Parts: sequence; C-alpha cells; structure tokens
Amino acid sequence: MNKEKADKYQKLVEESQASYRDNPDDHKSNDIELVAPDINIAVENGEVKILDKGVSICKEINLYTYWQGLNYAEKTPDITYLLVAQDWGNLAMGRNEFLKRIISINNGDDLLYYEKATNLSETDDTLVELFDVLGYKINERRYDELFFTNFCLGYRTGRESGNMDKTLMMKDAAYFKRLCKILEPKNILCLGKLTFECVYESLKGDDERKPKGFSDSYNKFIVTYGVNPITVPIGNHHTAKIFPLAHPGAMGKLNRTPDIKSDLPPTATKEERMKKQLEISAKRFEVQVSDWRRVRKASQK
Repeated sequence: MNKEKADKYQKLVEESQASYRDNPDDHKSNDIELVAPDINIAVENGEVKILDKGVSICKEINLYTYWQGLNYAEKTPDITYLLVAQDWGNLAMGRNEFLKRIISINNGDDLLYYEKATNLSETDDTLVELFDVLGYKINERRYDELFFTNFCLGYRTGRESGNMDKTLMMKDAAYFKRLCKILEPKNILCLGKLTFECVYESLKGDDERKPKGFSDSYNKFIVTYGVNPITVPIGNHHTAKIFPLAHPGAMGKLNRTPDIKSDLPPTATKEERMKKQLEISAKRFEVQVSDWRRVRKASQK
C-alpha cells in the first residue's frame, strides 16, 4: 500500500463531496440539480432506520467504485482499466434494495455491487457482458486492477437520466484529473461521446484541439481510436491510453448502430416483430463487442 496515494485518495473523496454540499448552486442547470450522496437512512440488524440528519452513503470517490475499486486506499493497486461513465443517476429512484446493500458493504459485509435479481439498469447488464470480452467476470467478483467511476460526481434529485450538459460535467474536471494522477491507470475506457470529451479535455487541457475525426461521426471515431488509441500524460511520469466507446445503455446502442433497422412490413405479426427485435438487439450488441475486442488488443500492446 502506498500511503501517499491512499491519503490523497481519501482527501479527494472528502473534498469532492464537500463541493456539492458547500456550493449547491454550482451544480445546477435549468434541467438538472446534482447533490452529494447523502441519505437519511441507516440499516441496523437488517432494519431500515430514519436519521435526523443525512450522512454520506458513499465512502469512495463514486458509488460506481463499489462495483470495481472498493477499498482502493487499503491496497492502492496498479490499475489496468479505469472505466468512466457520465453520472450515476438518482439515489431515490426505486433503489431501496441496492441502497441497503451499499450500507451493508459500508458496515463490513462482503457483498457485490451488482446483483442480477435486483438490478434495474440495462447499462450494468450490458457492461457485465462487455467486460467478459476483456476477460473479467465483474458480476462475480472484484478485481484489484479495475476501477469504475462516473466523471460527474454528483447525484441527481430529479430525472434519472438525460439532459446532462458539458458545463455541469466539467465542474468535476479538476477532481477527475486528481483521481487519474493517484490511480495512474494504463487504460481509460470512456462510455459515450460527452464522457470522452470531458476526460480528454481534463487530461489534455481545454485549449487542446480534439483528435482528428472527433467532430465528424463518433461511430467512426470509436473504430479509429480503438485500433490506435489516444495517449495522454498523467502527471509528470505516466501516460494512459484513452478509448472512446459507445454508452452501453439503450440509447447508446441505438446511436452506435443507426443503420440496423427493422425491414418488416406494417402487416407483420407480433411474433415476427418480436423475433426481428431480438435479431436487431443481437446485431447491435455484436457491434459493441467488436469495439471492446479492439480495446483488448490495443490495450495489451
């Protein structure tokens, strides 16, 4: 364990959450309000208890880190893949069982972040399959060399997804850059165009021109830089490869494969439509699998 890294990580967790508590107006737009991961419940002997004052449920940089990266400060391992998503969503939307599991983990129980039976996220289900392409069974265990986070470290109070803008995301740019300097990841996997843009600008600087092709088709961009990944400096003595990827959620799959459409006539039966939809879903998923196979190959060079 590297004590310097551990101390810097713990300080980063505390300061990033405090920024949401102390400066709430900095984390609002016309559509979105983001807050610290504070809740007013606790679990004692398996029972939910209401607290008078909210406390942070998240002991890591982000709740996503409970999936991969939990207790980083205890080991400070080398990170092979840093996965970066956009934002976590709303803590209050239908996640009682999930929150109880997080609280239990905080209390020392050896539980996984992801549980198929109670999972409400298509994104998470797809990530399980995509990380299998890299050789990891993230639905079964945690790996020291993996670390998950969202770029935006706040949690929504309203709608679950959509309408995120770059200005809100970049409020956490300095925190993300500090995180990368601590982790020194070999590879950074960016889920979605906006996430990639924020990661790139955070590490390369706002004035740095985007890589060739970024302003054109993001789908072509994914392929180009999946084969020849972008390299960015992290600190004074480390570099990392950045991979732009499609978001694994429903809209991300659709945007990644706009040419895959149904060719059934309006008179098609319900059974025919269901069969065709399954075929389309399989084709869309295979495109993302191909993207991640390129990542696997390029990241091992």
